[in-house]
Amino acid sequence: MIVLIGFMGAGKSTVGTALAARLNEPFIDTDSVIEKREGRSVAEVFEAEGEGHFRTLERDVVLNVLAEARGVVALGGGSITNPEVRAVLAGHDVAYLSVGLEEALRRLSGDATRPLLKSGELPVLYQYRRSLYEEVARATIVTDGKSVTECADEIVAAFGELKDGPDVVHVDLGTRGYDVVIGAGVAGQLVRFLPPSLKPERAFIVTHGSVRAIAESVASSLRELDLEPAVATIPEGESSKSPSTAVDLWERVAAAGLHRNDLVVGVGGGVVTDIAGFVASTYNRGIAVAQVPTTLLAQVDAAVGGKTGVDLPAGKNLVGTFHQPVVVVADVEVLETLPVEEVRSGLAEAIKVGLLADESLVDLIETEAASILKGDRALLREIVTRAVAIKARIVSEDEDERDVRAWLNYGHTFAHAIEALNSYEGVRHGEAVALGMMAAAYLANELGRLSQQEVERHRRVLSAVGLPVSMRLDLDELERAWLLDKKYERGMRFVVLDGIGRPAAGVAAPRRTLEKAIERLAG
Repeated sequence: MIVLIGFMGAGKSTVGTALAARLNEPFIDTDSVIEKREGRSVAEVFEAEGEGHFRTLERDVVLNVLAEARGVVALGGGSITNPEVRAVLAGHDVAYLSVGLEEALRRLSGDATRPLLKSGELPVLYQYRRSLYEEVARATIVTDGKSVTECADEIVAAFGELKDGPDVVHVDLGTRGYDVVIGAGVAGQLVRFLPPSLKPERAFIVTHGSVRAIAESVASSLRELDLEPAVATIPEGESSKSPSTAVDLWERVAAAGLHRNDLVVGVGGGVVTDIAGFVASTYNRGIAVAQVPTTLLAQVDAAVGGKTGVDLPAGKNLVGTFHQPVVVVADVEVLETLPVEEVRSGLAEAIKVGLLADESLVDLIETEAASILKGDRALLREIVTRAVAIKARIVSEDEDERDVRAWLNYGHTFAHAIEALNSYEGVRHGEAVALGMMAAAYLANELGRLSQQEVERHRRVLSAVGLPVSMRLDLDELERAWLLDKKYERGMRFVVLDGIGRPAAGVAAPRRTLEKAIERLAG
């Protein structure tokens, strides 16, 4: 989708029609959608209901069109003033058709359908909107003195050049919202994606030794802000996600002289992003954190959503906070160097969100499993982008997991218990999640909620990428591990599926039903 924005008289409708014809795509003008829906013109809505009513109506129409349409979309000139619209536009190819105020007035002379032309504040309105157009645009096309064909040519050329740029998924949490930037080589461009309002004087990087080169590229980017970041390297493995590591990092952050306006950056897998976020959320009662996840699992899951934490001997993530990052930069280029076992582990989380909300993503992973495991960059980028988009949508609706965000725990009730029983050693998180999803599928089938065909769908896609689908477990041991689980409520509660794409949380299960599910998991 290409979205055209600009002041009245910029030519959005005429250029949009020509561009859509060139691309053999549909053209949608949101003002026309509003007029069709209301059965009257925009001017008539303004006159009868006032601008406030119209802007609310416009927001609803624009958000719906951007969520569902394809092709070329032209937005009304004032729609950009709505912050929700601007946030959604961050994920689209947006062309700003720029027109000078005098030229706009010349083009619109005698047009009685433009209610704001009567405003004596038009120059002020023009300047205000121009700054908003420039904020969200990925390409600016100056239309003064150019034909419609020339403008359409420039848009095609501009987005042809931009096609290799990063994908951007916005996590819409109002003032705590942020972008997840997905592309190749973007780790070394971190500064480019930091919000302009962030003005750190110091920075602190948390990383692993195995990704020190990536951390150095991040540090090099931060030097563009005249920062010389301190770097702390923590040992690999889940054992580093501990209170003792947090204490050590707090002391090192303090020694580096960070204050509340400064920045922590996590460069690594889920262990690094979790503990970097936790340290940032608690030091000085909360400072900014940017995440640069370097594993597939961290890119599709751990680094997105603001969950932070450390483990205790009694269980995983028992101490933690919700602390949203200021940006997440997912560099898919680094995934090409991962061991195949790490790619498999990350695919478990991508399969999970596909089973929750997008079966076509499951189809893609199953069909292209061999190429994905060989490190196909385009496929990995598509998987990360689509998985993040699903998670972003759920997190935006339920930031602190009081409702639908609990769906993201699908398979994790069993998975965390399996990890705890193995002392977080010998079983990768994604492998545990794969086993947990199979157990949850068997459980849902025993409860009469999921068909046998859909259970086999789980087995087929997990097997296609080489993830485990069977394991012997002891229910007594699982129950002891579940006692401190966040989903425990007078008994264990589970996330199950009532069909692929139809998750349900808070589901209780009789002990005998659990026993049958575990027996089936044993193979």
